[in-house]
Amino acid sequence: MEREHKEREKRLAGRSIVVGICACGSPSEPFDLLRALRREGASVEILMTPNATQLISPLMLQRESDKPVLFEQFELPRSFDKDHRRKPDLMLIAPASANTVSKVALGLADNLLTTRAMSARCPVAFVLRCNPIMYEKKSLQRNIEVLKEDGYVFIQDPEKPSRFPPLPQLIDAVVELLAQQKPEEGADRGGRFDF
Repeated sequence: MEREHKEREKRLAGRSIVVGICACGSPSEPFDLLRALRREGASVEILMTPNATQLISPLMLQRESDKPVLFEQFELPRSFDKDHRRKPDLMLIAPASANTVSKVALGLADNLLTTRAMSARCPVAFVLRCNPIMYEKKSLQRNIEVLKEDGYVFIQDPEKPSRFPPLPQLIDAVVELLAQQKPEEGADRGGRFDF
Protein backbone atom coordinates (compact mmCIF):
# COMPACT_ATOMS: atom_id res chain seq x y z
CA MET A 1 0.00 0.00 0.00
CA GLU A 2 1.33 3.40 -0.91
CA ARG A 3 2.37 5.78 1.83
CA GLU A 4 -0.28 8.35 0.89
CA HIS A 5 -3.00 5.81 1.55
CA LYS A 6 -1.56 5.17 5.00
CA GLU A 7 -1.66 8.80 5.99
CA ARG A 8 -4.99 10.42 6.67
CA GLU A 9 -5.98 13.01 4.09
CA LYS A 10 -5.32 16.58 5.22
CA ARG A 11 -8.62 18.26 4.47
CA LEU A 12 -7.27 21.82 4.80
CA ALA A 13 -4.00 21.33 2.91
CA GLY A 14 -3.06 24.48 1.02
CA ARG A 15 -5.64 26.59 2.85
CA SER A 16 -4.74 29.83 4.63
CA ILE A 17 -6.77 30.67 7.73
CA VAL A 18 -6.57 33.75 9.94
CA VAL A 19 -7.62 32.86 13.48
CA GLY A 20 -8.84 35.77 15.61
CA ILE A 21 -8.77 35.19 19.36
CA CYS A 22 -10.85 37.13 21.89
CA ALA A 23 -10.67 37.16 25.69
CA CYS A 24 -13.38 34.62 26.45
CA GLY A 25 -13.65 30.96 27.26
CA SER A 26 -10.98 28.53 28.30
CA PRO A 27 -7.37 29.49 27.51
CA SER A 28 -6.85 25.97 26.12
CA GLU A 29 -9.49 26.30 23.36
CA PRO A 30 -7.38 28.42 20.96
CA PHE A 31 -4.41 26.06 21.37
CA ASP A 32 -6.55 23.01 20.66
CA LEU A 33 -8.08 24.72 17.62
CA LEU A 34 -4.69 25.83 16.30
CA ARG A 35 -3.28 22.30 16.61
CA ALA A 36 -6.33 20.80 14.89
CA LEU A 37 -6.19 23.26 11.97
CA ARG A 38 -2.47 22.65 11.46
CA ARG A 39 -2.95 18.88 11.75
CA GLU A 40 -5.42 19.20 8.86
CA GLY A 41 -2.76 21.02 6.80
CA ALA A 42 -3.89 24.65 7.14
CA SER A 43 -1.47 27.56 7.26
CA VAL A 44 -2.57 29.67 10.25
CA GLU A 45 -2.02 33.34 11.09
CA ILE A 46 -3.09 34.49 14.55
CA LEU A 47 -4.59 37.83 15.57
CA MET A 48 -5.59 38.67 19.13
CA THR A 49 -7.61 41.41 20.77
CA PRO A 50 -5.64 43.41 23.35
CA ASN A 51 -7.81 41.86 26.10
CA ALA A 52 -7.00 38.35 24.85
CA THR A 53 -3.29 39.00 25.50
CA GLN A 54 -4.18 39.31 29.18
CA LEU A 55 -5.71 35.82 29.18
CA ILE A 56 -3.37 33.96 26.81
CA SER A 57 0.32 34.53 26.18
CA PRO A 58 0.98 35.63 22.57
CA LEU A 59 4.44 34.07 22.90
CA MET A 60 2.94 30.62 23.62
CA LEU A 61 0.64 30.92 20.60
CA GLN A 62 3.57 32.05 18.47
CA ARG A 63 5.54 28.97 19.52
CA GLU A 64 2.60 26.79 18.56
CA SER A 65 2.01 28.46 15.18
CA ASP A 66 5.63 29.21 14.17
CA LYS A 67 4.48 32.66 13.06
CA PRO A 68 4.33 36.07 14.74
CA VAL A 69 1.11 36.74 16.63
CA LEU A 70 -0.34 40.17 15.89
CA PHE A 71 -2.41 42.19 18.33
CA GLU A 72 -1.35 45.84 18.07
CA GLN A 73 -3.22 47.75 15.40
CA PHE A 74 -0.31 50.01 14.51
CA GLU A 75 2.73 47.78 15.02
CA LEU A 76 5.10 46.85 12.23
CA PRO A 77 5.15 43.17 11.28
CA ARG A 78 7.95 41.36 13.12
CA SER A 79 8.80 39.16 10.14
CA PHE A 80 7.62 38.39 6.68
CA ASP A 81 7.03 34.94 5.29
CA LYS A 82 5.79 33.79 1.90
CA ASP A 83 2.24 33.28 3.21
CA HIS A 84 1.96 36.77 4.75
CA ARG A 85 0.77 38.51 1.60
CA ARG A 86 -1.39 35.64 0.44
CA LYS A 87 -5.11 36.28 0.56
CA PRO A 88 -6.54 34.07 3.30
CA ASP A 89 -9.26 31.58 2.48
CA LEU A 90 -11.07 32.18 5.78
CA MET A 91 -11.00 34.37 8.86
CA LEU A 92 -12.14 32.32 11.84
CA ILE A 93 -12.80 34.34 15.01
CA ALA A 94 -12.65 31.65 17.65
CA PRO A 95 -13.43 32.13 20.40
CA ALA A 96 -15.47 35.21 19.56
CA SER A 97 -16.65 37.34 22.46
CA ALA A 98 -20.02 39.08 22.58
CA ASN A 99 -18.00 42.31 22.65
CA THR A 100 -16.24 41.61 19.35
CA VAL A 101 -19.42 40.33 17.66
CA SER A 102 -21.21 43.52 18.70
CA LYS A 103 -18.37 45.79 17.59
CA VAL A 104 -18.27 44.29 14.09
CA ALA A 105 -22.08 44.43 13.84
CA LEU A 106 -21.98 48.12 14.70
CA GLY A 107 -19.06 48.87 12.37
CA LEU A 108 -16.58 49.64 15.15
CA ALA A 109 -13.02 48.87 14.06
CA ASP A 110 -11.11 49.88 17.18
CA ASN A 111 -8.53 47.08 17.30
CA LEU A 112 -6.60 44.97 14.81
CA LEU A 113 -9.00 42.02 14.93
CA THR A 114 -12.19 44.05 14.34
CA THR A 115 -10.47 46.09 11.62
CA ARG A 116 -9.40 43.00 9.76
CA ALA A 117 -12.77 41.30 10.21
CA MET A 118 -14.47 44.28 8.64
CA SER A 119 -11.96 44.63 5.79
CA ALA A 120 -11.77 40.94 4.87
CA ARG A 121 -12.49 39.78 1.35
CA CYS A 122 -12.63 36.17 2.44
CA PRO A 123 -15.48 34.60 4.42
CA VAL A 124 -15.50 35.51 8.10
CA ALA A 125 -16.84 32.97 10.60
CA PHE A 126 -17.51 33.60 14.29
CA VAL A 127 -17.38 30.85 16.91
CA LEU A 128 -19.18 32.55 19.76
CA ARG A 129 -18.17 31.88 23.36
CA CYS A 130 -20.12 33.71 26.03
CA ASN A 131 -22.23 33.36 29.13
CA PRO A 132 -25.62 31.72 28.30
CA ILE A 133 -27.48 34.60 29.97
CA MET A 134 -25.55 37.10 27.86
CA TYR A 135 -26.25 35.05 24.73
CA GLU A 136 -30.01 35.34 25.30
CA LYS A 137 -29.98 39.15 25.49
CA LYS A 138 -31.93 40.80 22.68
CA SER A 139 -29.08 43.17 21.90
CA LEU A 140 -26.63 40.34 21.19
CA GLN A 141 -29.20 38.36 19.20
CA ARG A 142 -29.90 41.49 17.14
CA ASN A 143 -26.16 41.93 16.44
CA ILE A 144 -25.81 38.27 15.41
CA GLU A 145 -28.73 38.66 12.99
CA VAL A 146 -27.21 41.84 11.52
CA LEU A 147 -23.93 40.02 10.88
CA LYS A 148 -25.68 37.02 9.31
CA GLU A 149 -27.61 39.37 7.01
CA ASP A 150 -24.28 40.97 6.05
CA GLY A 151 -22.86 37.58 5.04
CA TYR A 152 -20.89 36.64 8.12
CA VAL A 153 -21.10 33.01 9.26
CA PHE A 154 -21.66 31.62 12.76
CA ILE A 155 -20.40 28.16 13.65
CA GLN A 156 -22.31 27.00 16.71
CA ASP A 157 -23.23 23.87 18.58
CA PRO A 158 -27.02 23.57 18.07
CA GLU A 159 -27.41 22.21 21.61
CA LYS A 160 -25.34 24.94 23.29
CA PRO A 161 -24.99 27.92 20.91
CA SER A 162 -23.14 30.10 23.44
CA ARG A 163 -20.43 27.48 24.01
CA PHE A 164 -17.40 26.52 21.96
CA PRO A 165 -18.51 23.54 19.83
CA PRO A 166 -16.71 20.21 20.10
CA LEU A 167 -13.48 20.42 18.11
CA PRO A 168 -14.33 17.69 15.54
CA GLN A 169 -17.64 19.47 14.81
CA LEU A 170 -15.84 22.82 14.46
CA ILE A 171 -13.19 21.45 12.08
CA ASP A 172 -15.88 19.70 9.99
CA ALA A 173 -17.77 23.01 9.73
CA VAL A 174 -14.60 24.83 8.59
CA VAL A 175 -13.91 22.14 5.96
CA GLU A 176 -17.51 22.35 4.73
CA LEU A 177 -17.45 26.16 4.60
CA LEU A 178 -14.24 26.16 2.58
CA ALA A 179 -15.54 23.41 0.27
CA GLN A 180 -18.41 25.73 -0.71
CA GLN A 181 -15.94 28.46 -1.63
CA LYS A 182 -14.84 28.71 -5.24
CA PRO A 183 -11.17 29.48 -5.96
CA GLU A 184 -10.41 33.18 -5.52
CA GLU A 185 -13.92 33.76 -4.18
CA GLY A 186 -14.23 36.07 -1.23
CA ALA A 187 -16.81 37.99 0.67
CA ASP A 188 -17.51 41.44 -0.73
CA ARG A 189 -15.90 43.32 2.13
CA GLY A 190 -13.29 46.06 1.79
CA GLY A 191 -9.58 45.50 1.38
CA ARG A 192 -7.25 42.57 1.62
CA PHE A 193 -5.36 41.53 4.72
CA ASP A 194 -2.07 42.71 3.26
CA PHE A 195 -2.38 46.34 4.36
